[in-house]
Amino acid sequence: MSDYRVRFMPQNVDVTAEEGTDLLTAQIRAGLHPDAPCGGKGTCGKCLVNIVEGTPLGVQKACTTKVTCDMTVNVQTGGKHAILLEGVHRQIRIASAVRSVNVTVQRCELGGNLSDWKRLKMAVAEAASIDEASIVPNMRLISGLYRILQANDYSLNVVLCGNEILDLRAADDPVYVMAFDIGTTTIVGYLLNAVTGEELAVSSMLNPQSEHGADVIERSNYAISNGVEELGALVHEALNELIGQAVKKAGVSREQIYMISVVGNTCMHHLFAGVSPEALVHAPYNPTVSEGLMLKASDLEIGIFPEGKVMLLPNIAGFVGADTVGVLLATEFDELEELSLAIDIGTNGEMVMGNKDRRVACSTAAGPAFEGAKIACGMRGAKGAIDHAGWKDGQFVFSVIGGGKPVGICGSGLMDIITFMLEKGLMDEMGRMLDADEYETEEAESCADRIIRIGENNMKAFLLADENESGNGRPVYLSQKDIREVQLAKSAMAAGITLMADTLGVEIGDIKKVMIAGAFGNYMEPHSACGIGMIPGELEERIVPVGNAAGEGAKIAALNYEEYKRCEKIAAGCEFLELATHPDFQDTFVDLMEFPEQEF
Repeated sequence: MSDYRVRFMPQNVDVTAEEGTDLLTAQIRAGLHPDAPCGGKGTCGKCLVNIVEGTPLGVQKACTTKVTCDMTVNVQTGGKHAILLEGVHRQIRIASAVRSVNVTVQRCELGGNLSDWKRLKMAVAEAASIDEASIVPNMRLISGLYRILQANDYSLNVVLCGNEILDLRAADDPVYVMAFDIGTTTIVGYLLNAVTGEELAVSSMLNPQSEHGADVIERSNYAISNGVEELGALVHEALNELIGQAVKKAGVSREQIYMISVVGNTCMHHLFAGVSPEALVHAPYNPTVSEGLMLKASDLEIGIFPEGKVMLLPNIAGFVGADTVGVLLATEFDELEELSLAIDIGTNGEMVMGNKDRRVACSTAAGPAFEGAKIACGMRGAKGAIDHAGWKDGQFVFSVIGGGKPVGICGSGLMDIITFMLEKGLMDEMGRMLDADEYETEEAESCADRIIRIGENNMKAFLLADENESGNGRPVYLSQKDIREVQLAKSAMAAGITLMADTLGVEIGDIKKVMIAGAFGNYMEPHSACGIGMIPGELEERIVPVGNAAGEGAKIAALNYEEYKRCEKIAAGCEFLELATHPDFQDTFVDLMEFPEQEF
């Protein structure tokens, strides 16, 4: 077979590809991390590229287009994504697992038999108020101990992680930690002063694993077929890049970071730690490891202080992970008196209901639709996405992230549009777009020309922008099929809420607060979430956004070791409700497929 040159623009990156290689694989080899929510199966249509030289010309799916000649390809990348960085804040005592103490080591007198390491341990134990016997030998430090003691006149600054000595320094320099929220879609890192708690820098990026699928099932299957190493390396490289960005912003050194804390769903946790996710995709869908872990950064090739640590928060269940534990820690859910509901809407929807006395958690596969993976014109929250829509000044209007012309619809816009269509009579509670002779409102009649027919099946769609009004020369619309996808997603969420309430023996109306975490939950309109029936309507006024609470939980754990240990109790104290095997799930799910009934 022949080899051909493929040039990707605007990055101006060349890669050699064997004849028959698909363009998605060529992009991955070129290090471009394309967006492929379906994992390259050709079903989502999100990996579009524009072939400007070669065959076939024009806009094509990268995953199904083969290299048959030299090609120049314009990668159809979106704008900068809106990544949620902030979460709910609460006051904590700064007492990180990583700390430093100043010590003066007793000199060895002639005839003395106490080793340098023994005398160092004695000094550290006294200064740090720890048990000397718990300090384990560190051969790297022992090797150079005599020289560093001599060079610093036996006065040192000692960096500890728990009772382990990590570093011996001449000066009492700052000690830093980083906290990471590894989401299925995005990764956010926070650089923190471990002594003062000050946040010095924040860095974020899309999760590069998305080139192998949008959801945890796609990535788990890829890891099972190809080994966990590739997906693990992608996220390790991402963290190293974010660490580099953060230290550059703050003007500090990587080697001054002595620990990172990590939260993520159970699949992200396993892939990061190098653990096969095979147990997650086979019954009974349990994690291979659930307890909190303290690992060596060097073992994971994380570029911080060579002897630095990686703190992973514990998981609750196969699809309720450390990110949910982070949310519960940040909101102190385990101490709440009132019945509450926490929902983290991401690529998966994790939910916890209860209070300090009892808590039940479950997970639903709701996020892919709300993050655009199964929606014809769906996209994540980035420049060009319609993020809000409704009726204003006698007409249907929408807003676009970054301004300008729309190129797609993100999750919050999706819910707004469907709520509008329901409330203005363009759609019935079954999700069926109505014909013009069925309209009962002036608003519906004024939008009649927005109902179009598309595709080979002549399917109905609600047109938001035609080819001339959009930002990419293609119409932006919401199809009847898209509405069905939203019904599946919202019904799964609503069924989870219903069955958790049944498990606890409470009524939905007893819930006093609904805390919505995650980027999608932060930007959505509570009225629209209730308007489509994803969250019961009676809870609309009780919805409170808490931002990136998972990331906040990672920060809290990094800055207070007792709070990290509290995570184990939080995870162990959560009952898990497996919806897939619940005897009432299917009936409840079907019952909740309908949208709330409207009156005109």
